Amino acid sequence: MSFYAALKQMPATIMSTPIAQKQLKRLLGSQIAESDERAHIWERPELSHPAVGLTPAKLHQLLTGAESGNINDMLALFEDMEERDSHIFAELDKRKRSLLSLDWYIKPPSDATASEKEQAATIQTLMHAIDDFDDVIKDALDAIGKGFSGQEVNWARDGSTWYAESLDFVIPQKFVIAPDQKTIMLGNGINDPEPLWDHAFMMHTHKAKSGYLVRGGLHRILAWPYVFKNYSVRDLAEFLEIYGLPMRLGTYPGGATDSEKYTLLRAVMEIGHRAAGIIPEGMKIDFKDAAKGSSEPFESMIKWCEMSQSKAILGGTLTSQSDGKSSTNALGNIHEVARIEIRDSDAKQLASTISKSLVASLMRLNYPSVHPRRYPSFEFDLSEPEDITTFSEAIPKLAGVNGMRIGAEWLHSKLNIPMAAEDEAIVSAGIANPAPTALTAALNAQAALNARANAATTERANINAAERGIDEATATETYAQNITDMSATLGQALASRLAAATSYDEALALLMSAEPDAAVDELTASLEQYLTAAGLWGALHSQPLDDALDNPSGGA
Repeated sequence: MSFYAALKQMPATIMSTPIAQKQLKRLLGSQIAESDERAHIWERPELSHPAVGLTPAKLHQLLTGAESGNINDMLALFEDMEERDSHIFAELDKRKRSLLSLDWYIKPPSDATASEKEQAATIQTLMHAIDDFDDVIKDALDAIGKGFSGQEVNWARDGSTWYAESLDFVIPQKFVIAPDQKTIMLGNGINDPEPLWDHAFMMHTHKAKSGYLVRGGLHRILAWPYVFKNYSVRDLAEFLEIYGLPMRLGTYPGGATDSEKYTLLRAVMEIGHRAAGIIPEGMKIDFKDAAKGSSEPFESMIKWCEMSQSKAILGGTLTSQSDGKSSTNALGNIHEVARIEIRDSDAKQLASTISKSLVASLMRLNYPSVHPRRYPSFEFDLSEPEDITTFSEAIPKLAGVNGMRIGAEWLHSKLNIPMAAEDEAIVSAGIANPAPTALTAALNAQAALNARANAATTERANINAAERGIDEATATETYAQNITDMSATLGQALASRLAAATSYDEALALLMSAEPDAAVDELTASLEQYLTAAGLWGALHSQPLDDALDNPSGGA
């Protein structure tokens, strides 16, 4: 029996073993707290600020040093970038929060059985029990900039059911990337890094670009515009400090001491700001033309850096700011599509991480006998609802077109409106049929013409077949001989009876009883044939059956 199966059933003989106690302690304990307690770290790496005095040469040193295993300085720089550059912070926060508006659900495996669907529903309930799950999503997306993000899972137990009570964000400097550039381990600053405990962390790795894990973060791309922007901001501040102020030039007589020279220099510097000052006799200050120039070069450089950052973070610039020139609505929509594609990519990467960590851990702890290939998965709802206003105007019109069949399930999915349950109240409104438009009128007329044409074609084919059948039936010699023989038999019998009649009434009585027994069946069959032939002939000439019998020649 595996540990997780024993953990589910909790037999005392197994759970009292040292190995089981160690595993149970790891589930209910904190690896971070134990690591910090053993290490006794006095100097916290997250408190360093490499952004102070950052130069292109220093940045290159930080990035290459991280590739050699020293990632703390690089991660600390990334923290400074988000704190000091409001544009980077705003764009990254916008990208992270775009996932918070998405609904999520637990999807059963393909061809799921009833039991697997029930397990997926249970896992979804346990996922909803996690405190502040929006914060969990936002903290996990810290990996967009740094390449990875770690959160420690706080497990709890309710009877035999295990669930994640909450997740605590762990600063990235606590982790170490193994030499294979794939495995993330826990570092303590003194001892060798240790592997992460099972089910103790949700580690999200985010690929902004392909390559080693340490080079996969987006902040490595943003670091260079950040440095150049800082230079431009500093130069702009210095320019604004002296812009509009006149040039002050102090002169001192020969033989002036260093103290006198310093006094004159201090007076020259202060008089530009305070409009007052004192200097020793024999010295003078000349005011030249005011400092001239333009801030445009500095602002252009700052703008270029921020636009580069927006392109890297959101895939465009028109969703962030507008210049009044190129910010057309069409271009804005195109950039919005690019931003949505990036959002969907972030959502799919994070959903994969949650499925492989939280969902898999919940399944292994609560359903230890289920094979990992049959685990449910965490999914974000990335479907985009259609414009309800457009559909509400078009659907009633299209529904009135003959031959148009619109499925309710398809319409619900398009508008992202869930189907009502059997016992759920349904919203309804008495909507009068809209007046037909030119389009619907034309479509209805065309459908009617098509229906009439099809009916006429079918009727003509039936008539032609009937005509051929009548012609074939009446053209045979057997049919003609039968008619002749039957007429002769009936005629002879009637003539013999009528010859014996002495009055008109007697003749009528004889005619009423003049049905030769031998010819009755033949007479019945012949009359049926006559009636059928007459009915078909009348239908061919658009005459009722009665008229056809009264006028067998067709009239006229």
